[in-house]
Amino acid sequence: MTAAWIRRLALVAAALLAAGTGAPAALADTANRWGTQYYVDCAGGSDSASGLGAGQAWKSLAKVNSVVFAPGSRIVFKRGTRCDGTFAPKGSGTAARPITTGAYGTGAKPGIDAHGALAAVLLHNVEHWELRDLDLTDQGPPPGESELRIGVYVLLEDFGVAHHIVVSGVDVHDVNGCDCRNPHTPTVSGGIVFKAGGTTTPSGFDDVVIEGNTIKHVDRQGIATSSDWERRAQYPDGRGTTYVAITRLRIAHNYGEDLGGDAVGVYNATGAVVEGNTFRGWAERAPSYTAALSAFNADGTVFRYNEVSYGHGSGPLPSAAYMTEHANLDTVFEHNLSRENQGGMLVVCADAGRPTDRTTIRYNISQNDFSNGYYPDFSGGTDPVGVITVICLETGRVQVYGNTVYAPNAERLLMNYTTNALEFTDNIFVGRAGGSQFSDPYGVYDHNLYRDVTPVPAGDAHAVVADPRFTAPGQGTGGYRLRAGSPALSAGAPNPGVRDYFGYPVPRVNPSIGAYTGPGVR
Repeated sequence: MTAAWIRRLALVAAALLAAGTGAPAALADTANRWGTQYYVDCAGGSDSASGLGAGQAWKSLAKVNSVVFAPGSRIVFKRGTRCDGTFAPKGSGTAARPITTGAYGTGAKPGIDAHGALAAVLLHNVEHWELRDLDLTDQGPPPGESELRIGVYVLLEDFGVAHHIVVSGVDVHDVNGCDCRNPHTPTVSGGIVFKAGGTTTPSGFDDVVIEGNTIKHVDRQGIATSSDWERRAQYPDGRGTTYVAITRLRIAHNYGEDLGGDAVGVYNATGAVVEGNTFRGWAERAPSYTAALSAFNADGTVFRYNEVSYGHGSGPLPSAAYMTEHANLDTVFEHNLSRENQGGMLVVCADAGRPTDRTTIRYNISQNDFSNGYYPDFSGGTDPVGVITVICLETGRVQVYGNTVYAPNAERLLMNYTTNALEFTDNIFVGRAGGSQFSDPYGVYDHNLYRDVTPVPAGDAHAVVADPRFTAPGQGTGGYRLRAGSPALSAGAPNPGVRDYFGYPVPRVNPSIGAYTGPGVR
């Protein structure tokens, strides 16, 4: 039997199946079993063409969405063109042969404009996809209270576990969705969203890479994961009947600016890594509190080598650079830079019945983060924030060591509203002239350096109260190296740090205080 007859019989079978179910017939991509490349030109193509060459490109997303793509398929869009609607393809790849998108020709990345629809790209109940080299927007009329709009939406509904989804080199901008965010709404609006939903088949993701994308002027979250399979001992009132974690999640080297709310929200994950991202200008329009990088109901999340700046906030409600919320275990923030964020560097909060434990904050630099705003407390009052704020009941063990906090504009440097014995070792705290408030009656302090802090914790038996002698404070990360003769050099207690912010190995004995443990600069 010839290949032409095989393809013809497959098309007939697909049509008969659709007729039997009452569903519209979808074209079966049997020609693609060995990896055919399909071309899309929304400016000059034709839906009656084969799609198998640049001169035979398809014209519409409706045509592309009618095909059930086979493993190894590649869909390429013509550069310098823009398609209207939603790219919602069918079919899954395999581990050896993922389905991919790309671009051909010259000029700007090919664009997709959803004009206020649910999403510009919707990957629904598929796996082994790699989405690359697209420019996406989803701008519509002012959204309703729960009207979702998303750039890239990867959605599972009673699917089981979907493997290997990559979003890389995609530009997402101008997405004006509702102020919908985790954990307060079932799904979120934003730039790139992964959602595991359904009610009958526990579902989740494995091997997700979100890397090298740009996200600009989106509402509300830049990058977020979400799940309806939240329930476990740490979060007994979570959605669903069981817990399905996202595994092998990596969010890396993305750039975001003018974000309406949060930058990255990691929810329902195990072992997620968020590294090398830069977010400048976030919490621009959110009417409630925000956090640039946060974890919720997740274990072993590592945030490292990120830069977070200019968190704006709305009115009195703050925008903290980092936050670990409810039901997290073993969260680590290390080697990050936060600066000019109005709600400070860090918030730790876990409500009663949703305990968080073993949070580590190490070798980060906070520059000019300031303490503006407050959080509502449990009695109907308000709790003013500090550069570091601990506000909820079950925050467990929190270790903070090897950090440099330079806050010459902060009224409040540290505020602990719990009875937790937070552990602070080998940190440098610099407040405003005249003293920044330091309120923590229960914390355990040792070998920290304080300047312009009121009061210095009485329990710090090895406190250093002095000028740390930075090289150029307020002038970027290099300015927080220590000059020769600094009282912070070799004055710390041993801690579990492996490398400091600058990459120097942390000495096992007598490390320096702060984020720099290298030699004194002359």
